[in-house]
Amino acid sequence: MAREKRDPFRDGRRPAGRALQGEAKLPTLRPTIALRSIDGHVTRTGTQVMAWYRLSPQAWSFRSDGQREILIRQIAAQLGELQGRWLHLRVTTRPYPVHMWAESFDQNALGRMPDVPGALGWEAFLEGEQRHLMGLSMSDKEVFLGVEVSGRSMIDRWVERAAPMLGRVVPAAVRAELSALESELNHLDALVAGAGLDAVPAGASDMSWLMHRSVALGLPAPRSLSDVPVGVGRWESEDLATFTDGVELYQDPYAPTVKVTGRVRGQSVTRDVAVLSVGLMEGLRIPEVDDPWMQHSDRLPFPVEWSARMYIRKPEEVTGELQRQMGKVRSQIRHYTHDHDLEPPMSLARQADRVLEVEDELTSGLTQLNTRLYGWWRIAVSGRDESEAIQRAQQVLDLYSPKVQIEHPEAQYRYAREFIPGEQLASTAYRRRGSVTWAAAGVPAATASVGDRRGIMLGETCTATRRPVAWDPWLAQEVRRASGLTAVVGGLGSGKSFLTGLIVYKTLRAGARWTVLDPSGPLAELTRLPELASFSRHINLLRADPGILNPYRVVAEPRPEHFLDDEDPERSWRRERLLAAATRRRLVLDVLSGLLPYDVARMPHTRIVLLRAVREVGGAADRHPGLVIDALRRHQREGEDHSGVVADFLEERRELPQAALLFPDTSRDDPWAADRDYRLTVLTMQGMTLPRPGSPREEWTDNEALAVELLNLASWLTQRTIYDADRNIRKGVALDETHFLSQVPTGKVLIDRLARDSRKFNVRALFASQLAGDLLRVSGFASLVNAVFVGRTDDEEAQTEALRLLRVPTGVGYEQMLGTLSPRPRHDDRPDDTPRQFVFADGHGGVEKIRIDLEAPHLDHVREALDTNPDANRVAVRGVPTEGTRAPDEPRAVGARQVVVPAGGIDLDDDTDPADLPDLSAAEVRSGAATRVGPGDESWGLQVIDPERDTADDTQLELLDDLEEGWADERDGLAEPTELQDHRAGEGGR
Repeated sequence: MAREKRDPFRDGRRPAGRALQGEAKLPTLRPTIALRSIDGHVTRTGTQVMAWYRLSPQAWSFRSDGQREILIRQIAAQLGELQGRWLHLRVTTRPYPVHMWAESFDQNALGRMPDVPGALGWEAFLEGEQRHLMGLSMSDKEVFLGVEVSGRSMIDRWVERAAPMLGRVVPAAVRAELSALESELNHLDALVAGAGLDAVPAGASDMSWLMHRSVALGLPAPRSLSDVPVGVGRWESEDLATFTDGVELYQDPYAPTVKVTGRVRGQSVTRDVAVLSVGLMEGLRIPEVDDPWMQHSDRLPFPVEWSARMYIRKPEEVTGELQRQMGKVRSQIRHYTHDHDLEPPMSLARQADRVLEVEDELTSGLTQLNTRLYGWWRIAVSGRDESEAIQRAQQVLDLYSPKVQIEHPEAQYRYAREFIPGEQLASTAYRRRGSVTWAAAGVPAATASVGDRRGIMLGETCTATRRPVAWDPWLAQEVRRASGLTAVVGGLGSGKSFLTGLIVYKTLRAGARWTVLDPSGPLAELTRLPELASFSRHINLLRADPGILNPYRVVAEPRPEHFLDDEDPERSWRRERLLAAATRRRLVLDVLSGLLPYDVARMPHTRIVLLRAVREVGGAADRHPGLVIDALRRHQREGEDHSGVVADFLEERRELPQAALLFPDTSRDDPWAADRDYRLTVLTMQGMTLPRPGSPREEWTDNEALAVELLNLASWLTQRTIYDADRNIRKGVALDETHFLSQVPTGKVLIDRLARDSRKFNVRALFASQLAGDLLRVSGFASLVNAVFVGRTDDEEAQTEALRLLRVPTGVGYEQMLGTLSPRPRHDDRPDDTPRQFVFADGHGGVEKIRIDLEAPHLDHVREALDTNPDANRVAVRGVPTEGTRAPDEPRAVGARQVVVPAGGIDLDDDTDPADLPDLSAAEVRSGAATRVGPGDESWGLQVIDPERDTADDTQLELLDDLEEGWADERDGLAEPTELQDHRAGEGGR
């Protein structure tokens, strides 16, 4: 019987003498850096465990010396708590996250207007903003601090090497080291999180960025790194190759730089890096005279990397050293005095005094602030080649000279390796000794911090640190529950109108609605932009319908739905109605008093008779000032002679053309019964003559007094639009020439009302004024203001008031800085179109000097529209806007000349060449500057627009058609005076 052949592998066992290769032949990985692993924010080398933290930015500009000293002491106190530990400070930069801002801005643009064919659309606008930002090459400073947690024992290192095997057998043993350090890590986390450092544990993306910027020192910073997978925060020894692969450092013998080669966006890039070391430093007076010495490098136009290794010394170590040093000094002094009978050198006496001071500091009980340390501070700059790197290194030397000596040591390769976490010191040369207060005075995290990361781009900071400034005008109301009141202050030519136009335009594109009162009229050009024209209207109030500024109508009637969130909506609504009626009575009293001659208005009896008549008329929204004059006439007939005097003066003022705006035509519908949802409304008053700012009331002419009252009423009309829209919609109100409002009692009430209602109705209110003092005179304005823009201001008193508005310390030198904003060479006769500078306070602690930026190519047409500088050259090239670019409510201009053509001579609907028209240029017809006039088929003419002539008369400006539902349309039936009817007939005939 044949025996069955047995398969040696059938039962899973392998034959003797045939062992598998297993893991024995795997190559041994030897990392090129000292780190062995990264676990969360903890790094481990063969001998040390360090925890890494990211420091919060610290504001330095526009703070008092007292506030700065407090910051330095807070940092010093936290450093003093880290006695006996090694620290590694790393300062690097990260390109401004343009894509993150664009994504946040796009998501925050709620309810934006639809695109207009042929005009700049939203996608093109957003892309243009991103391209412009990327071209500016600005970056954010990032500061990391590594704190030694403990050393590593032999057992810890053995467990780490055996981790692949122990992880399968005893998983808990692998993490035993970190578990044992957990309580100490929690203590360090709480310690560095206090005021001063304001540090948080570095996240996985932070550690990844720190390692990339340290290993690839000097290479261009990538715009973005691949995101670390969610939930992954541990890098084993094999994973550290992520940072080291593709990067090589090498140095030629005696070369002044080290070459770093790596891959950036798939391409091989080489940079020369020069590493410098901080040497001798004289006593700096921080903050009284000098800025933080580590912040100086932020002024350079290229990125600078910092690496500092510090050891916080224990008091007992310093005491023994001081005693030895003091013994040396005493022996030297004794050698001079006893052995040679000579006076010791003053330098030796100073050393003895300093040793005694330090000894006294250490024994005085303030051990945290006076703790000693020693360390090494390195600076790295890079260039495309060796010469550029050396040139930049020289710029660093010049920047710190003569107070700080910067050294350029040899062994550049070893010094460059110091920037990598976990690496050893290259050399103990250039050791600096001092107190923790001295080290804290470097304030490494000091930077420009203003604005937010989701709003419109205003420009960039122009202080020691250069970074973009984004601002969301509705963040304060929607998130921080703060006021939306904003002050824009500056002298003539400071750029207030340009800044206002930039804010209005960009927020309109992002979905907001704006009502702008611009008396001089340059902002009306925004309504002619192709992308805004279909959603805008421009109204010149001086040529609007009679009664458009009726004081009883400009104050909005409260609506019940605005009070649904109150505890008692009905009671709140009735209270607001009574308040609105009282406001109307006070407003008409102020307006009519302002129309009277100053000598008559200041008479006590004048106010008595006016108040009596106003109270008799009441405060209902369907009243008008003509009823007050009628009441004065009735009081005259009752024997009140002064009432007749006041009525006579008011009748005289009533005959002025502009005064017709106060007295409505009761036969016409309400011009403000809106029938269309406009995104932008610009109210102008071209031709109105305002008084000289600061001139006393008694020096005003009749026209100037009337102009101030019309401006006050126009401001009230502007805020009225707030209450006609949904309270949750983002709305904005911009008022220019508001310094006159502060001189009128009801103007102050208007400012206060806008400030208090801005949060409830989601409004951003911009008040532009030449002097901050005019706004400060309004009770409560300084406490309610949220954001502030201050442009160039030359007057000393105005500078102090502007700083009060900014909530910036006065008397410490900031006043003179306001006079240096937007500098211009004295002997430059070119047009001054440089971007204007402002001091911007964002409302939540950030105050910086910024430069307004509207230089992006996709916004050339906006910049041209907002340019208010006069230029005679524009007369020859600037034509009349076509029908597609004119605001919907803006009338056609009336021509200066008329070309009459016989009936039937020319048919405009035919293909007649416009050039064949007699005395009419082809350009005038093609541009839409010619309109057809004349009835029916009779003789007709072409009315040609003169570009120099303004818009049409009152009857051609149709504001709004329908009467708002709910308004009372009953009138008292009082007939208008014959003089006023004749005046209006004359106006219509004209």
